[in-house]
Amino acid sequence: MLGVVRDSVARHRLIGPGERVLVAVSGGPDSVALLHLLLRLSDEWDLALHAFHMDHGLRADSAADAAFVARLTGRWGVRLTTVSSDVRARRRPGESLQQAARRVRYAAMRRAAEEAGAARIALGHHADDQAETVLMRFLRGSGAKGLGGMRRRRGPFIRPLLDVSRAEIEAYCAAFRLEVRRDPSNLAVAYLRNKVRLELMPLLRAEYNPNIRLALNRTAALLQDDDDLLVLLAYRAFQRLRRAPGVGPKSPDDAVVLPVGPLARQPRSLRRRIVRHAVRYAARTWAAPSFDHVQAVLALLDEDSGTAVDLPGRVRVRRRGDALVFKLRSPGGAGGAGRADAGAERDAAPAYEIPLAVPGRTVIPGNKVIHAAFIDAPPAGTRPGPQEAWMDWEKLSPPLTVRTWRPGDRMRPLGLGGTKKLQDLFVDEKIPAPARRRLPVVADADGVVWVSGRVDERAAVTPSSRRVLRLRIASL
Repeated sequence: MLGVVRDSVARHRLIGPGERVLVAVSGGPDSVALLHLLLRLSDEWDLALHAFHMDHGLRADSAADAAFVARLTGRWGVRLTTVSSDVRARRRPGESLQQAARRVRYAAMRRAAEEAGAARIALGHHADDQAETVLMRFLRGSGAKGLGGMRRRRGPFIRPLLDVSRAEIEAYCAAFRLEVRRDPSNLAVAYLRNKVRLELMPLLRAEYNPNIRLALNRTAALLQDDDDLLVLLAYRAFQRLRRAPGVGPKSPDDAVVLPVGPLARQPRSLRRRIVRHAVRYAARTWAAPSFDHVQAVLALLDEDSGTAVDLPGRVRVRRRGDALVFKLRSPGGAGGAGRADAGAERDAAPAYEIPLAVPGRTVIPGNKVIHAAFIDAPPAGTRPGPQEAWMDWEKLSPPLTVRTWRPGDRMRPLGLGGTKKLQDLFVDEKIPAPARRRLPVVADADGVVWVSGRVDERAAVTPSSRRVLRLRIASL
């Protein structure tokens, strides 16, 4: 199993040499095996490991789990961060206990990773978990994005075990005599995931397809690729439509306006994704609206002028003549932003994350475009312009994205000789706080590679560079 995990991490570039990794350890077989495997690879890859454990306070013996993980990591010489939280008290209206636990846990992991200086957060999800996730989302009526299951890499989170099964993990723990904890709630069929695991999967395996796990994992991989393409096509269509004749370019503090006719002529799959982009821009968040909310907006294509739909996140979508207008409502609920709210809106730029076309042209918010091209190695002594970057393509980990700055982002700026938080970099360069969200951040699978005129050291062009990527920001 070590070879499978080593190959998976290298093939998908989940961890780079010399990185610090936060490993989520619940005490169960999956997370204990994950930590053990990464420890075996730590010398080979010069990894620094830091464990994380979350006590959700949901079971009477949860403190015993925390104590077990502390003893385990102590024996193995791994530093540990343990966080306790009363998840029941932190539930939001309409949120299940499991949803609340996940939200609280992921937020705590992000904070712990930032404090530990870890660029990656390793999770113990495996191939059986992926198959169960696909089935659960199928039962809920998900589209390609949902049926794509869990990503191997999503932001700082990585899943090195997605190519191994639960049985292989159990065998690994037995072979190395690894002590583990068992969560009795995993046997309660009151939870959907457990019901899928204990009842539906065995039935499908026995009666329909003995290789159902492999089939579902293959389907997830194929749908992830399809969804990546649809996301790119939809974003390009969104940018084109909001700049259509009669609509005009919109600055980030304006309402988002889409022409009804051209939107209605888009394929249905793109139409839904275009609406999601518009809602996100108007709400100034990357959170996705639900299927029902998107359908309610699309119904406005057949309604009379003046009809409106109110969405979560204070977004109101109104049909005005031949256009749909997406705009934030004031906190009190009236249409349009109030005077006090308007100042805050002017300072806030919408969060976004866009696949970078390489080579090609990528339009980004703020009426800007990033041109990406491959060039010959520049002559020694020459420097890129202030809105330009040169990077060694062979040192990057595609795909590349351009996005807004996130708290906790860090890089190793070329010439500074160390890692630095982007927030500290902005302070050093005296970039005002409202302007930071308007600076495009270019990142690959391993982190930030360019922002505010600074290139990450690992992407630096050297005399031995054979293929150089040039990025240039220009106005539309």
